[in-house]
Amino acid sequence: MIFNSIIDFISRHQKYILSAHETPDGDAIGSEYAMLKALQKLGKEVKIFNADPTPRKFKFIDSENEIIVLENENQIPEDIEDYVLLILDTNDKNNIGQISEMILPRVKDYFIIDHHESEEDLLVQNIIQKSASSTAEILCLLFKSMNIEIDIKIAQALFMAIVYDTGSFIYPKTTAVTFEIARDLVSIGVNPNHIHSKVYESNSISSLLLQSKVLSTLELKYKNRVAIQTMMKDIIIESSALYEEADQIINFPLRSEQIRVSIFFKENMDGLLRCSLRSKGVVNVAEIAQSFGGGGHKTAAGFKCRMSIGDTKKAVLNKLKPYFI
Repeated sequence: MIFNSIIDFISRHQKYILSAHETPDGDAIGSEYAMLKALQKLGKEVKIFNADPTPRKFKFIDSENEIIVLENENQIPEDIEDYVLLILDTNDKNNIGQISEMILPRVKDYFIIDHHESEEDLLVQNIIQKSASSTAEILCLLFKSMNIEIDIKIAQALFMAIVYDTGSFIYPKTTAVTFEIARDLVSIGVNPNHIHSKVYESNSISSLLLQSKVLSTLELKYKNRVAIQTMMKDIIIESSALYEEADQIINFPLRSEQIRVSIFFKENMDGLLRCSLRSKGVVNVAEIAQSFGGGGHKTAAGFKCRMSIGDTKKAVLNKLKPYFI
């Protein structure tokens, strides 16, 4: 049984800290909240600590403000050595921000549940299903195998996570299983229109200004088949927008029939520069991201830039060159 390892892990431990990747997205937030409620149904003690705040459009899932940004030592339980860490929606222990330094070395064990491309040795003791549409899809199947009741709060969190990570059921990893799970969640009481409105129709006016400014940086390479957009923090300041409101901008160029790959360089307010990559399937952007110390899926990946934006841009374009010459 594919879930034996995590079921055994859960049966052996009482106190849990949940965390996900830096700049958490819809799958990370929805999966964390669903796992929180599921573990609480089993009588477990659970806390959620993230490296970065929950984006505004996903906050409706966590109405009780259970998801906390870990900022200082005072937030850490005094009996931290009695806790275990569940890492969701990333298989990179270095991709959970300060959690990797403040929590991971002090807990008695950890477990990863994820659906991104990974090193093979991670598959031994963790649940990493690269074929799954989302981490939430894995959790839904896990909860069912453990006979954990999926109530409306858990169902809403799972549905939101799946909608976000499948791009509303259109990305390549969307399968019949994904739709079956979505149907079951709607049967429980999830309102798809409500979820769509919260996730895709709740951005601020500032976000529109941000999108306009970022689109003005558009560069086209390799005979208009590769698009590059850039968002430095001064653009965020000028727009009065939030960093996380740029999360869908990378997808805009892919609406063009000619564009095969979209590249988005984005700088946060602390000056950290990231590169996000999207493709329409022919180009494996996960391999490119991994070559820079990042990761992701074949069609959606990213990494933290360790070189200047100019040098990183040249390096990424060189990696793409074999696909377009």
